[in-house]
Formats: sequence, structure tokens, C-alpha cells
Amino acid sequence: MKKVLTILLTLALCLSLFVVAAAEEDDPIVIGQVFWGLHDSYQHAHQVQTQKYCDELGIEYIPIDGQMKPEVQAAGMEDLIARGVDGIICQAYDQASMELSIQAAQDAGIPVVSFVNVSSGDVLYPSVEMAEEAGAIEMGRIVGEKFKENFPDTNVKLVTISDPSVEWAHNQRTMAFVRGLQEVFPDLEHVFNGGKSDREIAYSTVEDVLQRDPEVNVIFGYDAENGLGAIAALEASGRGQAEDYVCKTEMVVSVDGSTDEILKVMDPNSSYVATLALRPSENARACVDMMLKVINGEIDMYDTTQNVKIPSFVIDCWNMDIASTEQFMLEEWEIEIDIAAELGL
Repeated sequence: MKKVLTILLTLALCLSLFVVAAAEEDDPIVIGQVFWGLHDSYQHAHQVQTQKYCDELGIEYIPIDGQMKPEVQAAGMEDLIARGVDGIICQAYDQASMELSIQAAQDAGIPVVSFVNVSSGDVLYPSVEMAEEAGAIEMGRIVGEKFKENFPDTNVKLVTISDPSVEWAHNQRTMAFVRGLQEVFPDLEHVFNGGKSDREIAYSTVEDVLQRDPEVNVIFGYDAENGLGAIAALEASGRGQAEDYVCKTEMVVSVDGSTDEILKVMDPNSSYVATLALRPSENARACVDMMLKVINGEIDMYDTTQNVKIPSFVIDCWNMDIASTEQFMLEEWEIEIDIAAELGL
């Protein structure tokens, strides 16, 4: 009897261990993501696309809004580490402080994939990069050529709404655009640079600049918030207008490719002429794919040699028509929009 009881207990123990092991195998992969700031239209679209892709793959996804604050991002990283997630995707607002959090995650055995920011010091991690520099230079050239055509014998007086402390955006977007514009206008006058990723600050910045120098004729915002704030300030002062895509007083340009920007760019009566459109679907999938490769051991968590670069896409009012723009928005932003109907064309 004792022998039978022992066998039954052994079988029960084996069965329980099998059930636990099976349950562990069935547990979904958990990926956390600390965003730069979900107030931003691109960041929100990237979150939506990541959630969609993770749902397709059966991955549990935990997004955290970094609010453009290093301390909030650090708290988000600490939370994900405490939860023991399988991997973390992040985009640093302040790279130095974020790398302390990345080191803490790695010390806890949790791999990190960076979006945009690239390892440049002792803390090593793989990245998905937005290759924006070439597109921003191209956009500068396009705007320069059209400016020369629309405003012959007029030199460019440029305002950039850009925060130099956010080095990746200031260098790859703002300064790259300036370089492209300088290929056409080598002696352009760079009147002002300043601002944050905030629509209200952009509005007040342009308002103040126009009071000091009403002859400003090109305004570049390094994201949607800055571009849209700029055009609102211009419109409030009776400017920001065009006729059949021929600008009357200035040209406004930005980066992101949000719906609000696209509608302005495609409006034949607006002086908002171009945006460097990001690709939230492709970027989101690239981040998750790289994260899975690290989790599965195909890429080492400290490997910086297999970074992926995703180029952005210039949408301007002269070389893109409404149909092709709508197709881009559907494929990348998963936004179905009737631009002509929205604009009353």
C-alpha cells in the first residue's frame, strides 16, 4: 500500500511540475516601452502601432509616457525593472540620465533597445535609428528652390523653433534642414533659434519674433507641435496664406507627418509647405523585432553593430498629390483620411 501511495505521490508531483512548466511556456513575452512624450502626435501614433503589432504577436505591452522629463522617464524605467519585464524599448529625452536606467535594467538581466538614441559611451545597447538627416537636407533644398521661384531677389530670413539640448532632433532635423537651405541660399540670415516641443511656446516664440522682425520668411519647427504653433501665430497676425500653393509672405516647414500637418501642407491656401514625415508603423515594428532578437539571443544586449536605420519621407505641396499622401498616411499612420473633403476642396 505504501509503495502504491509513493508512486501516486510521485506521479502527482511530476504532473504538477509539468503543469507549472507548461504554464511558464505559455506565459506571454512582456515588453515595456518608455516614450519621449505621448503628447506628441508622432509618439502617440508609434504607441498605437506598437500595441497593434504586439497584439498580433501575442506580446503583453506596457507603454509609459515619459512626458519629456528625465525624472519621469527614470521612474518609468524603475517601474518596468521592478515588474521584471522581458525587455524594454526606450527613447531618451536626456540620454545621460537614461543610460543610467539602461545600465540598471541590464544589471537586472533585462535587455534594452533604444529608439533614436545611439550608444556613445560605456553603456552599450542596440538601437533603431531614424535616419532623418538626408531627408531634412533634401527638404531644405526643395524649400530653397521654391522660395527662389516664389520670391525672386529676396534673401531667406530664417527662424528655427528647435531645442539644441535635444541633440538628435536639433542636429538631424534642424541643422540638416539649414544645410540643405544653404545650398540654395548660402548667405541666408538665421534670425532666431529657440523653443521647446510645445505648441503654445512655439506660438509665443513666433509672435515675439514677428514683432521684432516682420520680414521673417521661412520658419522651421523640429516637430509637429512647433510647426503647428508657428502657423497658428502667423494666421493670427493675418499671415500664413498662399494661393494655389504659391506662398504670399513666408514658408513654414516641420517634422513628423501628423494629420494636422498633412492637412496644412495639402491646403492650397496655406503657407505650410512641407513636413518630413516619420514612419510610425515601420519604426514600431523595427523596435519590437529587434527587441525579440535580443530576447531570443540572436543579438547580444550590448551589441551596437546591428543597429537599424529607418529613413523618413518628405511630403511637400509641390511634389506630392493628395492621393499619394492619403496612401502614405494609411500605410504608416493607419489613418484613413479624405484630405479633399477635410479641406473642402
